[in-house]
Amino acid sequence: MALKSYQLTQDFRSPYVVATGLPHKPQQIKFKRFRKGDVIKGELKHANNQPAFVLVSGALVVPVDMVKEVVTKEISSNVEGEKETKEETKTENKIVVKKTSNIKYVDALLIGAVVGVAGVYIAEKQNWLTSLDNKNKIYGGIAGAILGAYIVYRIKNK
Repeated sequence: MALKSYQLTQDFRSPYVVATGLPHKPQQIKFKRFRKGDVIKGELKHANNQPAFVLVSGALVVPVDMVKEVVTKEISSNVEGEKETKEETKTENKIVVKKTSNIKYVDALLIGAVVGVAGVYIAEKQNWLTSLDNKNKIYGGIAGAILGAYIVYRIKNK
């Protein structure tokens, strides 16, 4: 009795009979469900010198059309050989410079420019500036943007 492994190629239900031996409880026919891809162990039976079915657990019949044989091969490796020698690895200490994202600089430029323009506007309303000119707002925006970028540079490179 040579049990081999077989894999199911499609879903299949195999009938089997449950006999109780009691007169008041008759025999029942039940079905065992096999799913596609399941691996079963069984014995291959022949009819008219042709493979006919696989007998699983001595009672369940699975047609040969539903299964394919699982072929296993023994894995062998050549473990003889030279022993591996450890090589010493050299580690180099590198100084890692953190790069500040360009987005933070752009944010600092925009916020600084808005603060600079707002500062010039407030100075004009308080009469701290004698000449009312739009160039003053441009100069205030540029000065605020430069100051904002400088602050981000100093904070990030500590």
